[in-house]
Amino acid sequence: MSSFDRRQFLAAVSRAALVAAGAGLVRRSAWAHPGKLGVPEGHSAEKIRGYVFEDLDSFITPTDQFFLRSHLEIPRIDPKTFRLQIGGWVDRPYTLALSDLPHLPKEAMPATFECSGSPVGGGMVGTAEWSGASLWPALERARPREGAVEVVMEGADAGLDELVPVPVQYARSVPLAVVKKLPGMLATTMNGETLRPEHGFPVRALLPGLYGVENVKWLTRLTVVKEPYRGFYQTQRYVGFKRTTRGVQMQEILRQRVKSQIARISPRPEAGKGAYRVHGAAWSGGREIVQVEVSVDGGKRWGKTDLTPARNAYSWVIWSHDFTVGPGVHEVVARATDTSGQSQPLDRDPAVLTGYVNNWCQRKSFTVPG
Repeated sequence: MSSFDRRQFLAAVSRAALVAAGAGLVRRSAWAHPGKLGVPEGHSAEKIRGYVFEDLDSFITPTDQFFLRSHLEIPRIDPKTFRLQIGGWVDRPYTLALSDLPHLPKEAMPATFECSGSPVGGGMVGTAEWSGASLWPALERARPREGAVEVVMEGADAGLDELVPVPVQYARSVPLAVVKKLPGMLATTMNGETLRPEHGFPVRALLPGLYGVENVKWLTRLTVVKEPYRGFYQTQRYVGFKRTTRGVQMQEILRQRVKSQIARISPRPEAGKGAYRVHGAAWSGGREIVQVEVSVDGGKRWGKTDLTPARNAYSWVIWSHDFTVGPGVHEVVARATDTSGQSQPLDRDPAVLTGYVNNWCQRKSFTVPG
């Protein structure tokens, strides 16, 4: 595809989004959550914030440093009147109050979140301790009917989209077969404390191993459906495209891909001139990291790193590598491999047309003085 063809293609995608927005997205949003769609009352808290990855110095990311990404206004929710509705293509729809959740089967674990749009070396990633009621047993209790394929998770955040001025509500769907296999939860705590408003108070969906887009905050409804969900944030946002021999194809944005990032390169004066340590983290959605390699010559030769023991397959490992080099400019490259044998690609795939699931190897240059 030439650069001109690509511009035409992207323009067509944008036009399609506008047409769709004006031709039924409002009706679908209203169907998904009856009632007035508007910006919730009150002022929004901070909605977009990256973690300063260079500050990485522990397994757990402090809550006040954990990245934020919200598209709509952050709602005010009264915990006394909060209700989570579970229904759709089920035999026994029911409703949960916040006080009901402690009586359900529990789940607790550390998990790493990454925004699907986080760039290589970016800060839209973090690891926290999460706990809450187990998600799959809560869905099973409603008895999904034969033919059910997905669960649509709807948040209380609603308002005008950032780019297309139409009223929408945040919602995403995940295949039931995926939810069943994950240690998902209706999370109510983060790092040992009650969820803060900006992180989804009082309840958020927590699906370890999936990109952050699937972990819906301010959760108010779980709707089991028998056909794939086609809502605004499922089809007009977080959609990847890739050029193939069969033309441009959609690219799945669901499971986190294997990835490592460099936090910093620091001198080790106690080890002599030219001695350094590179330090970072690596993760892969639902698969443990078995190896992180580092090259200090731009990818010509590779050395293994020291890994911290993995807590589980859904959270990152911290790694480090000591090396000694002579004066001059050096390029450090990090590459992770998981238990499936998948390794990071060395470079960006030029066939990918959108800026999601960015997991190619990070390169960082530094200079050793003469």
